[in-house]
Amino acid sequence: MRKMLMALIAVSLGCFLLLFGLLEASDNRGREPEPARQGVLDLRAWDFASDQVVPLDGQWEFYWNQLLEPGAEPASAANFIQVPGFWRQSIEAGKDEAKGAATYRLKIKLNPSALVYSLRISNIRMASEIYVNGVQVGGSGDPALSQEEYQYENKPYNVFFPVQGDTAEILIHAANYENTQGGIPYRIYFGSAQGIYDLNTNTTLLNVSLIVSLLMVGCYQLSVFIIRREEKGLLYFGLSCIVIAWSFASNGDRILIEYFDLPPEIYYKIQAISLYFSLVTMAMFIRTVCKGLIPRWFSESIVYGMGLYVCFVLVTPFQWYSRFNLLFSCLQISAYVVIIGLLVHSYWRGRYGEFNRKSLGLFILALGCYLIGLIDYSLYLSSLTLNYQMGYYAILGFCFLVSFIMSYRFSEAYKTIEGMASKLQQADKQKDEFLLHTSHEFQTPLHGIINLSQAMLEAGEELTESHLQNLSVIRDTSRRLSALVYDILDLERIKRNELTVHPAEVDVRVTVSLVFDLFRHLLVTKKVGLVNAVPADLPLVSADEDRLRQVINNLVGNALKFTGAGKITISAQAMADRVKILVEDTGAGIAPSDWDTVFQPFEQAHQEYGGTGLGLAICRRLLQLMNGEIYIEWSEPERGTRMAFTLPRADEASRQAQETLRPPENYAMAEQRSVVDLPQQGRGQFTLLAVDDQPANLQVLFRLFAKDPYNLLWATNGADALELLKSRSDIDLVLLDVMMPRMSGYEVCREMRKQFSLFELPIILLTVRNSPNDIAAGFKAGANDFIVKPFDALEVRARTETLLQLKQSVAAALKAELDFLQSQIKPHFLFNSLNAIISLCSTDGLRAEKLITHLSYYLRRCFDPRPDSFVLLQDELRLVEAYVEIEKARFADYLTVVYDVDQDALEKKILPLTIQPLVENAIRHGVTKKVDGGTVLLTIKLKADTLDVEVWDNGVGLSRDQLKNLWHRENSSAQRRGVGLANVRRRLRHFCGEELKVTSSEGEWTRVQFFSKV
Repeated sequence: MRKMLMALIAVSLGCFLLLFGLLEASDNRGREPEPARQGVLDLRAWDFASDQVVPLDGQWEFYWNQLLEPGAEPASAANFIQVPGFWRQSIEAGKDEAKGAATYRLKIKLNPSALVYSLRISNIRMASEIYVNGVQVGGSGDPALSQEEYQYENKPYNVFFPVQGDTAEILIHAANYENTQGGIPYRIYFGSAQGIYDLNTNTTLLNVSLIVSLLMVGCYQLSVFIIRREEKGLLYFGLSCIVIAWSFASNGDRILIEYFDLPPEIYYKIQAISLYFSLVTMAMFIRTVCKGLIPRWFSESIVYGMGLYVCFVLVTPFQWYSRFNLLFSCLQISAYVVIIGLLVHSYWRGRYGEFNRKSLGLFILALGCYLIGLIDYSLYLSSLTLNYQMGYYAILGFCFLVSFIMSYRFSEAYKTIEGMASKLQQADKQKDEFLLHTSHEFQTPLHGIINLSQAMLEAGEELTESHLQNLSVIRDTSRRLSALVYDILDLERIKRNELTVHPAEVDVRVTVSLVFDLFRHLLVTKKVGLVNAVPADLPLVSADEDRLRQVINNLVGNALKFTGAGKITISAQAMADRVKILVEDTGAGIAPSDWDTVFQPFEQAHQEYGGTGLGLAICRRLLQLMNGEIYIEWSEPERGTRMAFTLPRADEASRQAQETLRPPENYAMAEQRSVVDLPQQGRGQFTLLAVDDQPANLQVLFRLFAKDPYNLLWATNGADALELLKSRSDIDLVLLDVMMPRMSGYEVCREMRKQFSLFELPIILLTVRNSPNDIAAGFKAGANDFIVKPFDALEVRARTETLLQLKQSVAAALKAELDFLQSQIKPHFLFNSLNAIISLCSTDGLRAEKLITHLSYYLRRCFDPRPDSFVLLQDELRLVEAYVEIEKARFADYLTVVYDVDQDALEKKILPLTIQPLVENAIRHGVTKKVDGGTVLLTIKLKADTLDVEVWDNGVGLSRDQLKNLWHRENSSAQRRGVGLANVRRRLRHFCGEELKVTSSEGEWTRVQFFSKV
């Protein structure tokens, strides 16, 4: 860092010294003469032949509110004013006055000469005309004594004229009705025509060099930002440089209006906006690169404050906003002072934000340069300094320093990235080596498992059929794992260019048959058929037999993974010098956009199916080594895929051996039955549903519960599991794999929870992923428990048994509570019923006998030990009639009950004790609470396969608060009035999944309604 900084300083000083030397060498402003006194300037000793120019500084005659005609006598005595400078006082009024018109006059004493002289006018506010020896030689705008006749423009310009004699009288008419400061703020230069031309050229080059430098820096920063969009500092710094360039072009010597014909109003808006908007972009730049060092509220105040003022400039005329320019210029300088103070304070306290100590120091230095340039420029605009060379160098220094800081930050970031890339490459190399060594270590135990299981299968006279089947699953699963390890090893060999093949004559049909044999055990759980359609007379191919088998194995494995039902067909056809092999399936298909990417390592078209993404990449590389190629010939989503690969044909002589190698008959594997259709295990106390897309895992679960009292059902995907739940009502628990194609275990779990609660159907998730997020996601989806693969058999049995016992306990507790609620009989109801019967025994014995019959039926139904069994609607109505008759005996004409029941509905089944409690509630808490009694209307309509049950009464009704708290058992009044309704509501929701709807109008009526599927 120190060496780079010293080199930077040296280069910077060299550039500045070179630039300063060029400017000084080209400067044709000679030594300054004595200033004008009393309106007279003596230049007789000046050598105009050297093309040096002289400033016309000093005391000029000044006539306020007079525009003297050449040769005319002034109306008042002459006053004298300093040029350059503003007119700040009216001689007559003695008060501040900026708006008006005046005449400047200066007499220059010269040696008689035939030279053509010239004047350089930079700024006379806001309109001017110049007369030399009575002749008008130039002007800008139309000065006048009244604002109506006046027109402002104020462009820089040059005038040329000869001088006859030894005196040049310069008369300037100036007028200002727009700006807050009028007069001649900048120097007026006088000299030969060539001298003024050279001065104009040098001044223009000075300004253009600064403007172009700023624009180049700004465009460079914006170009880098386009590449690195996250670096907002580049954007704001680039915009700042461009805005500052526009500010220099429109202020100072104002080359923008000098060389471009712009309307004055447009030009002055550009001037003000560029000057003050630069603070907005700079504030955003400083806020971005100085995070944590500048209070956010302070930077936002600057941005919004200056932004509002810029908007004000845009929509108002010049004479409105010009009076505020001085105030906002002071605010602009104050803002930079505060920002630099805050950064110095942070630097002093050791807080550097995203900088280091040196870079923050350089940034403070850069802002100091910018502040110096801004102050010097402001002093020049205010006529307090005669030039702004210091500001010129300060602004260049600011841009250079900030560019260096930004470049240095990128350099450090690049070094960091290089270091990280090197570490990542080293880590990747170590990972590859670890993977290679680990894969080699895997092969030893895998080969042991495969060989031992194969040996036991070959000598399995004493083993049962079940044991032999388990050993086959172990052997075949180990082979699959071994194939995956070989894929990893092959990928590493491909990276190291160590993969080799040994071409020979190979029969494609035989190879396909061998591969199909390996996949036979995987079809137990799939409705997929394997068809070997390779022609019997297909020529032999030149290939490595083991590698060809690996290619076909990977292609069939992929097809089988993505095909839930249908068939996988392998066919082939001979071409001129090659053989084309086709592997076609009826599975998920591949979108055209993924046809190329699926052949890249670790890329997959269907992430939801799982896998490593290595198979097709290895197939492509193996076929390239065997002088073949692979591609997707056809594929459509949800319709299937046809993969094609080609291999060179073997020599003609090798075809003679073909017939001896050909199998005797076509090989084809018929479509297998789904696991759901296969006979299920045992007849136990509980029924379990195992859902997993891997047949080996289903076999493990099948053997795991072989000796337990469970019926085990299988499903290989989420859709089949959901269908099975719809068709089977006896499933007690679900063992659900998380990673499955199409629908993940989480999705299946959520769908199951829409039908069953946590206690109605316990779900255990089985997965290899056991991070806290995975566990949380499983429980959020509705799982009861979580078992991580590989699992222990004792753990699975224990967790399953615990959940089943918990389900039984909850069901028993719920049934007991419902039985308790159902069997409640109010004692006073029983006493009132008996009293009514006793009173009728002496007066109406027949009716008393009927009432005893009704009461007997009512009590028998209330104590029914099987309340969960559905009953016929006509039996439920008989209970309602029994209760109503008992109540009518008590209330006589005060109670009227009307029945409106569809006769077709009487044979339909309904949950018992659902209608009677509603009628009882309507009588006890509705009708009988009114002095004059009322009516209860029971309506039952059969609509398609649904019973619409409604109980309406014109009793006392319920208030809004009562309706709101109807189901809140904590409320004592609700508890007294709502036990019957609560009981019915809970039983309907539990057994039928229906809701009880209660509506009422206080003092008028109440309606209770529910629907029941039949």
